[in-house]
Amino acid sequence: MEVPTILLNRLLEEAAKKKASSLHLIAGNIPTMRINNQLVVIEGENILDADTLKMIINSFVTPEEAERLAVDKEITLAKNFAGTFRFRINVFYQKNLPSMTFCYVPEVVNGIEQLKLPQIFTDLTKIPSGLFILAGSHASGKTTSAAAVIEEINNQQKKHIITIEDPIEYSFVSKKSIIEQRQIGSDTQSYVTGLNYCLEEDVDLVYVGEIRKELQKCMGLILELATGNSLVIMEVNANNTTRAIEKVLTAAEFEISDEAARYSLADSLIGVVVQRLLPRRGGGMVAAHEILLTNSAVKSLIREGKIYQLESIIQTSRKEGMMMMEKSLEELVRNNDVRQEDI
Repeated sequence: MEVPTILLNRLLEEAAKKKASSLHLIAGNIPTMRINNQLVVIEGENILDADTLKMIINSFVTPEEAERLAVDKEITLAKNFAGTFRFRINVFYQKNLPSMTFCYVPEVVNGIEQLKLPQIFTDLTKIPSGLFILAGSHASGKTTSAAAVIEEINNQQKKHIITIEDPIEYSFVSKKSIIEQRQIGSDTQSYVTGLNYCLEEDVDLVYVGEIRKELQKCMGLILELATGNSLVIMEVNANNTTRAIEKVLTAAEFEISDEAARYSLADSLIGVVVQRLLPRRGGGMVAAHEILLTNSAVKSLIREGKIYQLESIIQTSRKEGMMMMEKSLEELVRNNDVRQEDI
């Protein structure tokens, strides 16, 4: 039997070489990569068995991580392999058998211009405080877009930046800014303790990765930071603007009144961007965006709890830089960036 670490490193090197967005290791299946949104079996590899996968998992998890996996039956990590390759790893069970998904994290953080992000991302680097919600489903590129904003500020401005993540994906080097990256479990006990720490610090930008389990306990702290002197960028798992805002308000109302939550969000919200990745013609991926930017009409609707009417604001405010996801997708097809059948 091949040594598990050698097998894993070979598979990860192959995934990186082929520019695969993910590598899937599932018991009873041949190792499979996702390239340009298509699943491709790795030629010449054998079907994986449960014992091999367990040995692979044990080769890279710490005792603490192994304990979390045993209790929760799933865990998300970020690790370096084969010297320079960094991956976000989802380890989980299906049919009582271990499985893994590895997503490649580039060593170099791409900039806003390189990623061709909307103007709001550039504007965000100049806004001193408030809340910016970056939404999308799993693997929609939210973290990559947030990293581009952080790196842009890091290159240009003298700011104090704190990231709270589970796990840390992109690793930043402080340049003009001072960047502290805190990982849940190893650097801070929880998102709650990490956010409380930020409230006691003189921090300019707080990036909050997707909060899976304790959002209700965190939203009040996030809004407190955003209504103060900090810019807060938070990730939310939601497929449209309305759902993202509803999710935030529902969580905030756990600790403060409905009205207080709505007013606090209306006062602090900069905007919401929902992101979706699609296969680009000729290879690679391209992002489509739904964009809501806060104006007086948006503030009023949020204060009144009329979240369902925000879609009409987006539809009629194209000149202000807002856009529905459907229009963004139409533009990508019209510009021959993506195929109609891939939408």
